[in-house]
Amino acid sequence: MLVSSLLIHFKAMRSVKYNYILLILLLVLQGITGCKSGNKEKENAPDTLAIAATDSIPEGVSVKDTSGLTFEMVLDSVYQNSPVNALQALLKGHARSAKDSSFVYASDKAVPDSLSRLKPYLVLTDIDLNQSAEKIFDLRRSMFMQLSNPACLVDPKQIAVMEYAVRYSGTKVILVLASSNSRMIGAACDNVQTDNFRSITNELSQAMKTAQEFADRSSANKDFVNNIAQNQAGFTLEKIMQSSPHIKMLSDSCKIIVKSSYYDASKRSVTMLEREAAITPAVKK
Repeated sequence: MLVSSLLIHFKAMRSVKYNYILLILLLVLQGITGCKSGNKEKENAPDTLAIAATDSIPEGVSVKDTSGLTFEMVLDSVYQNSPVNALQALLKGHARSAKDSSFVYASDKAVPDSLSRLKPYLVLTDIDLNQSAEKIFDLRRSMFMQLSNPACLVDPKQIAVMEYAVRYSGTKVILVLASSNSRMIGAACDNVQTDNFRSITNELSQAMKTAQEFADRSSANKDFVNNIAQNQAGFTLEKIMQSSPHIKMLSDSCKIIVKSSYYDASKRSVTMLEREAAITPAVKK
């Protein structure tokens, strides 16, 4: 009613001075009425750059235009309290890298000292990963912790590092990143015999048993090797959860995100794997 009344008086008055005053009052009143409806949206609003980030990496995503992006904007998207938005920023960085539009990785700007001790991401990789994690996700090396093991296997000391990271280093996302063409998995498939290699084969046995049924189950069959790598990423994630009640509690309460993923070197693409996806054997040649 008040807004409508002001509009009527606004049309009736010819004085520029009064028109100007009434226009200001109208804008103020509109702002007041809009505050109540906007407050609820603001409470759930994503952090600054996360609006432009993706929940996944769909095929054909276009990120060639980085003209409006600044180093400070990327920092704002990475160093934040929301683990969901931190993951989105990580995936957005990979989308840039996959399209040869790396922005942060190639930048010579320094990360401020106030942020240098924080590690928003912890990435567990296969030692056979043929590309640096910072290049894959368009990050600076100081932005994450990296642990490497054969075939993304994990040991108690590394889980302890993960617990430290989420407690004291500001880590919001733990990512298990398996990779294609793992030579360690290939060696296990070929039953390589050395004094201590049997321990690796034993740890991979579950991932090998649940792999798809290929006629050729040797390292020569890259599909078989890669299927094992993806299986093992899921088993490693479950081992982390089972071995660390603290990490599981933080994950269940959405204070951190723990994900398994797979890097296809030939396609230069990362696929997020389902944590509890059923493994259905299928016969392949």
